[in-house]
Amino acid sequence: MTLGVVTVAMAMMWFLTTWTLRRSFDDVGRAVILDDLGEYGELYTQGGVDAVSRLFFAGGHDEHNQILRLIDPTGEIRIDVLIPEQPEIQWPDLDLTWPNQETKIDWIRTRLSGGVKLTVGRRQLPDGAQIWFGRTNQSDLAAIDGVHRLILFAMLITALLSIGPILWFAARVLRPVHAFMKSAEDLAREGSLLQRLETSDAIPELQQFSSSFNASLDRVQTLTEELEAANDQLAHELRTPLARIRGNIERILKAPDAASGKNHAVHAIEEIERATELIQRILSIRAGDSGVMKLQRQTLSVSDLVRTTFELYSASAEEDSLDFQLHLPSQDHLASIDRQRLQQALCNLLDNAFAYTPPGGRVDLSLTFHQDMAEIRVRDTGPGLKEEDLQRIWRRFMRGTAASAETPGIGLGLSLVRAVLKAHQGEADARNHPEGGAEFWIRFPYLNQP
Repeated sequence: MTLGVVTVAMAMMWFLTTWTLRRSFDDVGRAVILDDLGEYGELYTQGGVDAVSRLFFAGGHDEHNQILRLIDPTGEIRIDVLIPEQPEIQWPDLDLTWPNQETKIDWIRTRLSGGVKLTVGRRQLPDGAQIWFGRTNQSDLAAIDGVHRLILFAMLITALLSIGPILWFAARVLRPVHAFMKSAEDLAREGSLLQRLETSDAIPELQQFSSSFNASLDRVQTLTEELEAANDQLAHELRTPLARIRGNIERILKAPDAASGKNHAVHAIEEIERATELIQRILSIRAGDSGVMKLQRQTLSVSDLVRTTFELYSASAEEDSLDFQLHLPSQDHLASIDRQRLQQALCNLLDNAFAYTPPGGRVDLSLTFHQDMAEIRVRDTGPGLKEEDLQRIWRRFMRGTAASAETPGIGLGLSLVRAVLKAHQGEADARNHPEGGAEFWIRFPYLNQP
């Protein structure tokens, strides 16, 4: 469609330019003839036939497709100059006798072969003599041909400049757009969340759109996987306490005495609390992700928080035959934090470190201060993390590839860690330590003391 419009526009430009040039050259030609008729008439009046002849040949008019005829008052042709190299150019067959009309110019135009036109003007002088002067438009046609060549060259350049962007647009814009549409259709038809838009050769705007669209698909895939995992984990985790609650309630109904029934009721309440804790943890993670987690902030010593947590796990480390070390800085700082939630996040990191570190291994708990951020690190000497685990483990109900059925947890601990740190305007991340094992850290702002 666009190419057709360009072609029609070029054809119209060619036609209008040719028509305008022909009209302009015709007007100029008539002006030249009119001017020469006047000049030769004055010269004839002053100098006679010889003066006209000398001027015509001295000016080289006979070499410029021009012809001249002079007829004296008696009707005798005194000057008759045609173009020898072009015998087809002849005077029009006109009556040589002409009424004496000094102010009138008679115009005659004759079409010759090859598009050549001969224009003749004749004028009668006061003594009855006639001057005929004619010229062909061959030089005009040559000039028009030159203009045509320039126009053709300009059209070629214009075509390249117009078609080039069209081809570029088709290659860099339309083709990726068609690829987008096909990918979207395949995605809608097949329902696969693994498909992504490929736009490596698209323009930056489409690449940005593709990246945003693919990021949305990544998010949808993540949420879908989390939902599927949540369904599986919740069904698995809630099935046991619900079965135990039902069993305890049945025992209460069958209990022979009040004491026995009370004991079964206590066990039922414990299972209910376990299920409630699981649901509450999921709600806390969701609140942290949404930025609406409620914090009970207190101004506390960061070193005291870390030291207290270390003391809580010292006995467990000894039971598991682990070398548990604490590293605190010489200078302490205060922080406005929710002690319970932040300690819960730190405990989750230590739980993971203890769970994956084999007996005889080592776990390090360290605190450092960097600018306005407090940083707590937990390093273990366990199997470490695979590359695909570095981001996967932070998602809800997702566990690392090193996890097994015997490893405690359902994949909510690290999600809760990030949710708590996000609520504290902090961050949490992990890496494989160069000397082996995994290293997790959390960062949060502390208060600058005067």
